[in-house]
Parts: sequence; C-alpha cells; structure tokens
Amino acid sequence: MKIKIDLLKEQKIKWEGIIDFGELYKYMKLWLEDNGYANERNLEQRYIERIKGDKKQYEIFWHGTKDKSEFFKYNIDVAILVLGLADVEVEQNGIKRKMQKASYEFKISSYIESTPLWDNLKGLHRIYYNLIIRKRIDDYLRELYGKSTGFHSYIKEFLGLRD
Repeated sequence: MKIKIDLLKEQKIKWEGIIDFGELYKYMKLWLEDNGYANERNLEQRYIERIKGDKKQYEIFWHGTKDKSEFFKYNIDVAILVLGLADVEVEQNGIKRKMQKASYEFKISSYIESTPLWDNLKGLHRIYYNLIIRKRIDDYLRELYGKSTGFHSYIKEFLGLRD
C-alpha cells in the first residue's frame, strides 16, 4: 500500500506584467536542481507552446522528486500557465532589453510519498518501522513545507511581489 501525504494542496501566484520569462524559467529550474529535486532529464513532464497571431501561450508541468530516506521521497509539482505572451522592449538603466508581457500563473503543490521499499515490508518489520516512521513524518512535513514555501517566495521575489 503506497502512502501519500499531501502537504500543500496548492500555492498559487497569479500575476500580470512584464518580466524576462526565459530568465525566470531558468532560475526556477535551477532552484529545483540546486535543492536536489530534479536534473535536466527528469523535471519537465509537459511543455506545450501555442502561437496565436503575435502572442504565445505556454502550459508547462514539472515534477521534482528528492529521496528523503530509504522509505520516503519528497515531491514538488509546478504548473506554469502563461497567457498572451508578447515581446516588448524595456529600457533599464539606459539599456534596452527584450522582455515579455503576459498573464502568468504558477501553481506549486508538494507531498511525501513512500518508496517501493516501504511497500515490500511485511509483518513485524512493517509494524516496527511504522512506529518509528510515524514520529519522523512530522519532521519530514516541516522540512518539505519550508522548501515548498521557500520556492514559492523565490518566485514572488523574482516578480517583485511581497510575501
């Protein structure tokens, strides 16, 4: 029996404005890689780009995992929706930069999941580990909560929003 404990159903950020979307995309991906939730090959589950006239729409889904113990792993899912993306030229400190104006939505959810090793435990081993692990799960939840909300704050900071 696989165990799944949802930590945060969903943290949302909705924002409309001008940013360098390519830079944000890269920094979000690097944050997940630097914190051990992904590598270049396993992060992106879905990437859809639609072009409507001179505007673009993106639907992106990432699934990051990190082994916490031999029995449990952390999961962070990120859904990115970008609507009406159009290139604009912005002057910053006397330098013209190409940026993107759009409506952005980010959804972040996180959860703890058991590994196949947990599913293979039988009888007394399962009871013994169940008693020990139950005490650790609260610590795991606190740690994952900190990471998940830290990632959420990281995105908000990039967008110039306050927590």
